[in-house]
Amino acid sequence: MNTYNCPKCNQEFSAGSNYCKNCGYNLSIEFIENPTCPKCNKSFPAGSKFCDIDGMKLISQDKLAAYHRYTEASFGNRFLAFFLDGLVMTALSIPAFIAYSAGLIKLIDKQGDSPTPLFILAAFLYIIPFTYTLIKDGLGRGQSLGKKAVGLMVLHLPDNRPCTFGQSSLRNLFLMFFGLIPIIGWLAEPIMVLVSENGRRMGDRAANTMVIELNHIRYVK
Repeated sequence: MNTYNCPKCNQEFSAGSNYCKNCGYNLSIEFIENPTCPKCNKSFPAGSKFCDIDGMKLISQDKLAAYHRYTEASFGNRFLAFFLDGLVMTALSIPAFIAYSAGLIKLIDKQGDSPTPLFILAAFLYIIPFTYTLIKDGLGRGQSLGKKAVGLMVLHLPDNRPCTFGQSSLRNLFLMFFGLIPIIGWLAEPIMVLVSENGRRMGDRAANTMVIELNHIRYVK
């Protein structure tokens, strides 16, 4: 169990204590466990009150998530970013489409070499747009190319940091999965964006992320 010293009398006490047994100091109000700056996320020794970088009053690490409250990005901006990312994915898919089409022509004509190498090449080339679709929200400051153009980002809420490649893959796998279900699946995630109070779809809830306007972010490392 972690122990600390009373900032008034220096008496040792256990984490979670409300009052100092020696001098009666109100620890629950005036003592900050694991003090952290809510603006720059720098951690400080026990007993610290203010950040030496930006002057912010320190808070406990477990209160950071509650401190950072964001307004969701508008549905219109999210739709525009989704559309732009769709154009990017289409452009990245063109080489695979060309190779696949060439293979189909060979297969239909039944002349010349086997079309199998072209189909294999198409499959490998399609890895490029597929990978982009998965990790796009982990690029740069949590921004796919579409979100960057519109001024949005994906934020990982627990640590107030941009979405990572792993978190991006998880949130977008949900979108891919629902995309395989005709009509109901296609509508599920957009409906979640519209009806949830913070605009988080099911993929966001799984990855603990949220899409916000870039100019709303308080701290990005």
